[in-house]
Amino acid sequence: MGLRIALVLAASLVAAPQAQAAGLKLFHDTFDAAYRTPFGAVPAGSKVTLRLRVAGGKAKAVTLRVAVGNGKTKNVHMLRRGTVWSTSLKMPGSPAVVHYDFRVRDRLRVLWYGDNGDTDVIRGGTGITTSQELIPFTITVYAPSFETPAWERGAVVYSLFPDRFRNGNLTNDYCRPGSTTGCPVFYGDAAAKAHLTWSEPVDPGPPFNRDFFGGDLKGIEEKLPYLKSLGVDAIWLNPIFKSRSNHRYDTDDYLHVDSALGGDAAFASLVAAAKSQDIRLILDGVFNHASSDSLYFDRYHRYATDGACESTSSPYRSWFQIQGSTPCTSSDYVGWSGLDTLPVFRHENTAVKDFFFGGSDAVARHWLQLGAAGWRLDAAQEIDHSWWREFRSALKPAFPDAPLIGEDTAGPADATEFLLGNELDGVMNYRFREDASGFVHKLPPSKLAHALTAMWEAYPKQAVAASFDLIDSHDTERALSSFHEPSDTGLSEARQRLKLAALLQYTWVGAPMVLYGDEIAINAPGGDPLNRAPYPWSDATGDPALYGPPDLGVLDFYTRLGRLRADLPALRQGGFTSLLTGDTSKPSGDNDVYAFLRSGGGAAKPVIVVLNKGSADERAVIPVRGAYVNGTVLQELLAGGTFSVTGGSVSVLVPPRNGLVLVG
Repeated sequence: MGLRIALVLAASLVAAPQAQAAGLKLFHDTFDAAYRTPFGAVPAGSKVTLRLRVAGGKAKAVTLRVAVGNGKTKNVHMLRRGTVWSTSLKMPGSPAVVHYDFRVRDRLRVLWYGDNGDTDVIRGGTGITTSQELIPFTITVYAPSFETPAWERGAVVYSLFPDRFRNGNLTNDYCRPGSTTGCPVFYGDAAAKAHLTWSEPVDPGPPFNRDFFGGDLKGIEEKLPYLKSLGVDAIWLNPIFKSRSNHRYDTDDYLHVDSALGGDAAFASLVAAAKSQDIRLILDGVFNHASSDSLYFDRYHRYATDGACESTSSPYRSWFQIQGSTPCTSSDYVGWSGLDTLPVFRHENTAVKDFFFGGSDAVARHWLQLGAAGWRLDAAQEIDHSWWREFRSALKPAFPDAPLIGEDTAGPADATEFLLGNELDGVMNYRFREDASGFVHKLPPSKLAHALTAMWEAYPKQAVAASFDLIDSHDTERALSSFHEPSDTGLSEARQRLKLAALLQYTWVGAPMVLYGDEIAINAPGGDPLNRAPYPWSDATGDPALYGPPDLGVLDFYTRLGRLRADLPALRQGGFTSLLTGDTSKPSGDNDVYAFLRSGGGAAKPVIVVLNKGSADERAVIPVRGAYVNGTVLQELLAGGTFSVTGGSVSVLVPPRNGLVLVG
């Protein structure tokens, strides 16, 4: 070990805080290179050095307890140098999550040191000393060949609910007089309902999801220049294939676009128009379940061929988890989340695999060949990991630039097992949503810093960069209403929190995902289906102020964020380091300001982001040594102004519920 490295290590070990226990005092920090090297996720077959400091007495032995996945635990004896015990551990040769903790023995007893399991920050960092083995630390081991599409890493993604964005063609509207698409029956015998004017209240149900506003692909095509002005790189379209409901997560036919959206021709036109604007289309793949009213199941006898529900000799019978009589009843098959409208596929079935990804014109291949840029994969947690490994292996050789982004809503929003380099490229980052939402409300900067660092540690860097950083979605309450607090005087404070969360979203690592309408602070309180309101265009029929009027100040803010994302390569390519986690030196013990650094990505200029979650102006001193030298003048890129680096720091005044973006 070189002298300089040894001195840095020694200083870190001496200065580190201690986990308290009677007698021996143990300490390990997964975020600190003095205790774990290298930081974060590592390629399979690499080595990781782990250290534990033991103070307050002498340990007779320290054993590292290691388990790969759910496998058998093995013991690795650690070597002592002074108060530090260490070992170099070779990672497994294939992707896995490695679990480890420390067993420390002195003359009288055995102590354990493992993760503290803090649910606010999703673990990592320092741990806790216990008298029995509890929660281990983890190391993510990913495939050395893991790459995610360069164009999508850090891209701005616009999430769009087709029926509610823009009506570009009245003649294909369901149930509109003179329309060419008629008025379909909604499952059994309930008819679809049309909103004949655009700005109307959403039907809260029941029955649910049968009201249509008439948004279509032509409407999206009309508004591509608007999306381009926001800095949008990709549009994630909620399902567009033939379906009965307005959300179209109940697919009738995976190989054709719904006629109410304009059909296959409208998709081809949208692909070409989007390409001319350098915008890509990411489709929603609902491969866990189909519709009971689909070509494949046909519970209501609408198709000429026999569906799985109609005959035991149907070619689709083995595709579903079905048994019993024919025609089948709701008790004869498994429906997603208990819903008889959504029969679940048998994913181990070879014919199902061939249909979705194995065949030469399988669904996933078919739409990529027709111009789709990638897939957002619905309910990924409902399908076995082995299926997603086969899915990736089948698609990536032919379509290496097509991102595979999964929805995982299981557990505490941790999606590590999908991101080992052999399944998905990224996920809908609900973990980020929890962090951002917590911060604008009650989560202090120190906790936010820990939470973001824990994610930066747990996920491979290329997967973090590809994941959709969201603050809401079509499945959640709208950000504006979720950011409202009982003590607020109106919506002005919620709009400020929306902008603050968006600033974090656009400046942290990953692909910021904007739910349509958030950029104008659409006011659509409530969950599904009330959150899925029509975009309040100024030229809309009906009352355009029903969900608005559009907040042009918020729109301008989002537009500037999109421009920053395009102009500053460090925001798309750079790494992440916390700089300030609350200015606790103040007499008031203020803890409202958080600052972090985005740097790296070749010659990219380092970017310093400062966030103030408080309700008053805050002055903070941000350490920037290593990013900028003394005398550097930093430009503030949101509101304007300059700040000079002095003594390795920059002193700034940050408005309430607002932030700064500083670049030399």
